[in-house]
This record gives sequence, structure tokens and C-alpha cells, in this order.
Amino acid sequence: MVVAALAVTACGGPTLPNSVIAGTTVTVGWSGGLVSTNAATTAATSGDHDVAAMTRSQFARTVEGVPVIDESFGSVEIVDPEGFTVRYDLAEPEWSDGIPVDAADLMLAWAAGSNALLPDDVDPASLVAEDGSLDVPAGVPWFESMPTGLTESREVPEYDEFGRSIAVTYPEPVVDWQTALDVAVPAHVVGRLAFDLADPMEAKQAVIEAIVGEQTSRLATIARTWNEGFALGDGDGSTIAPELLLSSGPFRIEAVDQARLDAQQVTLVANPRYVGSPTPEYERVELTRTTVSDPLTYIGETLDVVQVPPTAPHRETTREMERLDYQVSTSGTGAVWALVLRTGRGELAWQSAREAFLGAVPQRDIAEAGAGPWANEHENTDVTLFPPGTDGHQIVREDIDPASRFGLSEEEAIAARAEAGVEAGARVCVLYDTGERFATDAFAELRSGLEPAGWDVRDCGTDNLAEGLSDDGWHAVLTRVDIPGTPAEIAAQWALAGPENLSGSEDEERAELIDSLAHTADHYEARDLRVAIERSIVEEAVIMPLVVDIVVTVSDRDVEVPVPRAGSRAALTSEIVEWHLAD
Repeated sequence: MVVAALAVTACGGPTLPNSVIAGTTVTVGWSGGLVSTNAATTAATSGDHDVAAMTRSQFARTVEGVPVIDESFGSVEIVDPEGFTVRYDLAEPEWSDGIPVDAADLMLAWAAGSNALLPDDVDPASLVAEDGSLDVPAGVPWFESMPTGLTESREVPEYDEFGRSIAVTYPEPVVDWQTALDVAVPAHVVGRLAFDLADPMEAKQAVIEAIVGEQTSRLATIARTWNEGFALGDGDGSTIAPELLLSSGPFRIEAVDQARLDAQQVTLVANPRYVGSPTPEYERVELTRTTVSDPLTYIGETLDVVQVPPTAPHRETTREMERLDYQVSTSGTGAVWALVLRTGRGELAWQSAREAFLGAVPQRDIAEAGAGPWANEHENTDVTLFPPGTDGHQIVREDIDPASRFGLSEEEAIAARAEAGVEAGARVCVLYDTGERFATDAFAELRSGLEPAGWDVRDCGTDNLAEGLSDDGWHAVLTRVDIPGTPAEIAAQWALAGPENLSGSEDEERAELIDSLAHTADHYEARDLRVAIERSIVEEAVIMPLVVDIVVTVSDRDVEVPVPRAGSRAALTSEIVEWHLAD
């Protein structure tokens, strides 16, 4: 599969980094699909994020909860703490067509991320239809961007075209100031598509002028282009415009083959204009959408690397593969398996009853039953807001010790139930997805484990969990819960009414803590606020985390793949620049 030449290809134009070995290709079995090369939209798919991780450089990325600045791309600095002005200052990165990444790209990223240029007489709420979809009238400049702290910024930034920087003023500090500005698409391509301008510098200038001059009609055209112009569309991929495939990252898209609707293939090659570090070793990456039920059988034949779920058959197969020197690793998906109690329903409407119920749950037995043959690979956790390995996770365990509230003996569990005023045989309906082996096996252990303590756990499993959650007949749900990364995500799970708030809790004090977190610039202060939010969740007795959800990465003997970064949106491709040929 992997072929290595002895020399780096010599050709006209910029040369590839010395690290690249000519002729090397790694083929990745892929479950995603590339729909758009703008991964900053709310409609971006997992496949869009996978490709963006390889083709987009940014000022900073979050690694284990800590922002890490990419100095080869630029710097981020608070230049006025009082007015909270942040300067985003580029180094000398380029797009793969040789056009510099400059202030125009930063201004476009600000306009898209902030949506500050929406006219005063337009209420953002009016742009949302009854079914929750966006309904933006023609002529309204609305960018369908993922919300960050940039939405707090309302003033058009000062910019320096020669210095390639902008200064963004926020009305108050924001927690994600280092990562908020997402340079998702090239400004010169947006200007070209929006205004039919062939000259890239003229196209960049048109974008800047529309933003600085707050030219509503032209901004609406820019927004529509930003929202829709980078979609690849239908067809076999042969007519995709090259300007939609530009890169500022270590790889660039060479081709998209979607002749087969069920098996799209994206070919990427090392980007010779990439100025970051480290640089890749593989010259070519093939992302091949897998259509087979068991892609592991194709490792070493048509695939080099693939990710699969931790099922019992996969455990048996990977054990044999490990003995033959194939590489097998597990990493967190950014979610935990957890038992969440619904407040306001049945006996669990009372906090004392919830405390007694969770205290009776045999947490470790349930986790091991759900994990099955992968139990040794799943990491146990008692923490909701921090992934394992972060300092906040350890602080929660030391200062709050959520595990101490679980694991009562049978006698203690019976006494706690009685003290809470709950009669023996109290019915608790537990919802779970019957198509998830972890959930079905964990539920069976949950029911048998709680029976001696006097709880009647009813099977409310369903083959359509989303539909089941909309019903009001269940009291607890056994499911995956995402570890929230942003204050908005924490609020959606633990403070606001909505589908992501499985517990139904809307605690006002917790909402105030989350708002404070959103406006805290210091990393350590933000961490301590998250710990305080975690404490409020633990004290309300609404969730029992079980284990970190995992994915299994398997690679051929010829490929050395570092363990993928846990919780990354692009769990497989985010570290692809670190992949190496095996010795």
C-alpha cells in the first residue's frame, strides 16, 4: 500500500518541505464526507471538519482544554485590558495559490464570526423559522457561522494592511479570545465569487471596503457567498472550481471524486506553501469513504488507517491484528457515557430521592458491563465538564469528589431511599437506545443492581432515542453526553430549556456562573469557574458519568499513527501531520 521513493520530487514553483517523502501515500478509511470547504458554518459536517483540520491554519487550537498558539500563523495579544481589545497579528502565511493571508482575511473572519454588521432594524430572532431553520430575506447580511465570543464584538476593527493585523474590541472579556477568530475561507475568493473580480488584490479590497463602509447590500452578497459559495455541489467532482480547494494548512485538496454517491474520495497532497511546523512526511493522503460493514478486513490491502467503534467483534479482530504488529489504539470521542436523571418527574423530582437513587447505582459494574471486552480501554470518569487528563478534571476529583456520592452498600442504599421518603418498589423508567450495545448491557446491569435497594427500574428502551427523548414518560436516560467545550454548550446542557438539556434543570445560580465564565479571559479563573459549575451539577444529583466514550484507530504495519487527540472534532485527521512511515 505505502510506497516510498528515495528522493523528494523536484519541480517548478515552491518545493515541498524536506520532511515529505516523494511517492508516499496513506489511504484512510473514512466515514465522513466533504460537503463544503467552509467548516465554520453551522451546517458543516464531520467530514468538513476532518478536511479543515488538514487544510486550515488558525491562530490557536484548544488542546486538552488549553489554547495553544500557532506562532507560525500569527500571534494573539490583549493590547488594552480595560477596553478588552485583542490584536490578531499574522506572521507570513499564504494560501496555496500563493496569495498572502492578510488583513482582508481577518476582517472577513471577524464579519462572519461576529455578525455585527446586521442592520439595527433586523432582529436576529426574526431570521429563524418556526421549525428552527434559518429564513434570511434577500439583502440581509447574515453569516451562518458557529457562535464564538466574537459575537460580543460590535465595532468594526481597526486593521493594518501592511502589518497584516486587526484589533478587535470586545465590550467585556471573553473566555475564547485566543480561538474566536476563525480564518475559514480566503477573502480573495469570496470577493471574486461575490463581485466577479478576477484580480485577487482587488477582490480583497472589495471585501474590506464593504465591511469598513458597512455597505449592507454588498455585505449581503458577501454573506451569501460565505454561507453557500464553498459547497461542492452535486456531480462527479470534476467541475469543482479550484479556488474552492485552497489551503492554508499542511495539505491541500488535489481532487474530489464523488462519482459514487456512497463512496466519495478526497485526495490531498502536501502543501508546499505551508509555513507551519511540523510538516508532513506523507506526500499524499487519500480519504476513502468506506461502504463495507467491517473495514478492518481491508487494512493492509486497500486501506492503511481506519477508525471503528468498540464492538465485541472488533475487539476479537484487533487482538489478532495486534499480535501481527498492526497498530491499535483507543482515544476519547469528546463524550462520556452517563446516566442522567430528569428533574420534575416521578419520585426523582425530589433531590433527596435522586441522591438516594444515584447512591444505590453500582457505577463501576454498570460501566464494565457496558464496555464489555473493551472495559480495560475505557477510562472511568466521575466528571461532567472536564475530560480526563486536564487539570480541571483532577481538581474536581480532589475538591468535590463526586465518586463519594455513589456506591452505597445495599443496607445504606435501602436506608437512604427510606430516609428520602421513597417507598420500596418505586418505579423509574430508564430510556436508552436499544441499538447501542453499551446501553443495552449497561441497562441490564443497572436494573439488576438496583433491585435489592428497592427500586423498580423499568425498561423504556427505544430504537429511536431522539423521538424517545421528546416523550415525557421517562425518568432517566442512559446515553452519551458530550463534554461541553464552550460556555454556550455548558448552558445548553445545564441551564437552558432545550433538547440538549437532558436533566431539564434550569438553575439560575448556575446560569450566572456560566455567564461569568463566558466573560473571563484568564485561563485559571475560567477553570475555577468551570469547577464551581461542576459542583452545582454534582450537588443537584442529576448525572452519573460512567466512562469516556472511545473510538478505535487501527493502522497497517507500515504506518505509525500517534494516538488521536481526544475530543477533537476531527478525531482522526487532526494529528495527520504527525503520521510517519514505520521504520
